[in-house]
Amino acid sequence: MGPPARPPDYGLGDTPDAVSKTFWDLVARANQQPIEYEGTKLTGDDIRTARALFFYPSQAAPLVKALKDAADGKPVRLTESQRELLKPTAEPASDNGTAVFWSVVCGDTEWPRYPEQYEREAVKDKAKYPLYGDYASNIKPCAYWQRPIEPATAMKTKTNVLTVQNEWDSQTPLVSGQGLHKALKGSRMVLAMGGEGHGVYLADPNSCANATVNSYLATGELPAQDVTCRTTPGAQERRSEIAPQSPQRFPALTDGRF
Repeated sequence: MGPPARPPDYGLGDTPDAVSKTFWDLVARANQQPIEYEGTKLTGDDIRTARALFFYPSQAAPLVKALKDAADGKPVRLTESQRELLKPTAEPASDNGTAVFWSVVCGDTEWPRYPEQYEREAVKDKAKYPLYGDYASNIKPCAYWQRPIEPATAMKTKTNVLTVQNEWDSQTPLVSGQGLHKALKGSRMVLAMGGEGHGVYLADPNSCANATVNSYLATGELPAQDVTCRTTPGAQERRSEIAPQSPQRFPALTDGRF
């Protein structure tokens, strides 16, 4: 997660450790006694499955506060835009997006075939990565996918690639984005400091990376050097992350995307 919530605004804690303790106490509390929230009873596991709520630090804090208030029997106060994030949508999941996602993930490398292995790793990773480790390690369609039909491409030569990265990307952490840039010899990187979420170009019309990407797409020319700019965090509460639907009972982002 990104910077800690500001104590005067949310009352979740004065330090990052205190904010984390508030959150995990809430999860443990919900596992013992489900929280009545917006007409749904939520367990701690339900809260953890709604990881999309934590893609943007600016939206995570008020929503965690809302959960805490609901657990304490207090009135839940959300802005209309925050409440919209919790409303199911009638739109179906994107078949194209889901198919492309799994074809890339499952075809990129060979996956284990044994359900028992996934079960063991889910237990281990829940302890090691308590927010989402067991869900990430659990069995996926890749366990039953055809084996990759071609070897992975070794990146040994220079390539004119422009990589784009948000500072606060919960799916590709900054260190991973920087590692990809380093591995792609000859590439340039656009780093949007303050940018939130996995999508950068087109996902956020206010992203400071857009101008550089537009120029690259129009001319095919890389910038002379890496570009670091600043995007105002939380400029827009987006629902445009591209990934497949995961089973969620928590009424959040149920439009087929994480």
